Formats: sequence, structure tokens, C-alpha cells
Amino acid sequence: MEFIEIYLKVNFSKEDEMKRIKYTLGKLDWFVKQGYKINLPDKIKEISDQGRIPTDDEISEAVSAEFNQKEYEEKTQDLTQKWEKMREDFLKNLATLGLPLQPEYKITFTKYGVGGSYGLPNKIQINFDYSYARGTLATTFHEIIHLTIEKLIKEYNIDHWTKERLVDLVYGKFFPTEQRLQRNPEKSEQVDEIFNHLFPDIGRIIHEIGKLNKEEFAAETKVQ
Repeated sequence: MEFIEIYLKVNFSKEDEMKRIKYTLGKLDWFVKQGYKINLPDKIKEISDQGRIPTDDEISEAVSAEFNQKEYEEKTQDLTQKWEKMREDFLKNLATLGLPLQPEYKITFTKYGVGGSYGLPNKIQINFDYSYARGTLATTFHEIIHLTIEKLIKEYNIDHWTKERLVDLVYGKFFPTEQRLQRNPEKSEQVDEIFNHLFPDIGRIIHEIGKLNKEEFAAETKVQ
């Protein structure tokens, strides 16, 4: 695929932080079950631990108490500078997957929730205060890979941690010295074998991994 220029647009606001907190609280049980570490304002943690859903006013007050405009601006400048240095190599690697890319990716910076998340076609949320995870540039790359393969992930009904495994494997091909695998999903050895044998044909990789899930379902149905 021909190399194309792609841009980042970084935003942040108190309103965005309120939305992020509400989203995180709405999925809190799922995040905890999956073993994710989560950032929330201390006041919101206290309310949540009491088994109560915080009001909009309480969330607004908690965000205002912690919101530092300069901190967000510095994080934005840092990401932009690092993106400028690394984007060409990353995008050339990404183009080898042969999948459509977006001309612009909209980044929302946050201090809350999990490390990163995404929404089709080009929305990314990055928690820059996720100190125990990867840096903001690596998270940006990670989420862009997610967005690039998401339609195939949905088409072949790939489960969550296998999806994460695939993104980590792709990232590791692009940046071998930064290989980081988050979890070992079921059939991870078979997933790795399929990936290493067929890369960069990501469409075929996901198709073959999807067949693993179908075979497992068929086997379980037969036993029953």
C-alpha cells in the first residue's frame, strides 16, 4: 500500500473527563473482572466503594479539583513531538497490513479509566497518568492498530484477549525491542503460530484464528 500522511488531533477538556469517568463507571465490573487497573478521582472511588453512583455534580467537582490545564498541554506537546519523529516508520509498517487507514486520528487525553481505548473509525482515548503501562506514543500506536483491524475482529468474532494478543504481536513486529504481551489467552500458542506463519497477511491471520473459535464451539456442542 502506498504511504500516506496521517495526522493526530489531540483534545482534552473537563467535559471529556466527565464522560470518561461515566464510561469507566458503566464498565467498572467488566474492567475489574478482566483484571484491568483503573484510575478514578479519589472522591469518585470513595463514592463507588460505598456502592453508590456519583451524581453529575459530584463528578464535575472531582474533575475540577484535579484538572490542571498545563499538565494536559505538556502531555499534548510531548506526544506531538514524539509522533513527528516516529510516524513515518510506524505508518510504513502499518501500511504493510494492507488495510484502510484514516487520514486523521482524534486523541482525547485523560487521567482516568484504563490505559487506552478506541472507537471506530478514528477515536482514541489515552490515559497519560497510567504510570504502570506503556507511554502515550506506544499507546497511540497500539490503539491505531486496534482501529485498523477492528472490522476483521468483529467479522470473525475474535474474543477480547485474543484481540489484544494480536495487536501486541503486530506491535512487536513493528518494534521488536518493545515486544510486550499482556496476557496468554486460550490457544495462545496456536494464535502465535498462525500469526508468525502468515504475517503480514492480517486478514488471513484473523480468519484462521476465527476458525479456532468455531472448532472449539463445535467440539463443545458435540460433547453436550
